[in-house]
Amino acid sequence: MTGTIVSIPHDLVPGPYPARMPRPLRPSPEPLDVNASTVIIAGTAMWFVGFVVLLFFTGRLADAGALGWLWTTLAGWVLGLLGLWISIRQQRRR
Repeated sequence: MTGTIVSIPHDLVPGPYPARMPRPLRPSPEPLDVNASTVIIAGTAMWFVGFVVLLFFTGRLADAGALGWLWTTLAGWVLGLLGLWISIRQQRRR
């Protein structure tokens, strides 16, 4: 049976398109007007709270070799401040 070619009907071949006609698509919804600064402030505040809480456990984190958690929360806070600055700049340009 070497070299035998098997023919599979087109309807049975899996693919990205269904075998039948697709239904007409609904129109895309209008984009929501979201104040990104509010979302960024909330996230940045959470990173800062996490950093402050972990400051109380620095000794335990150091003993466990897990000081990376402290630096991760600090980086999240700093990057959140950067994101807030970028967001405010973009809003002013509109």
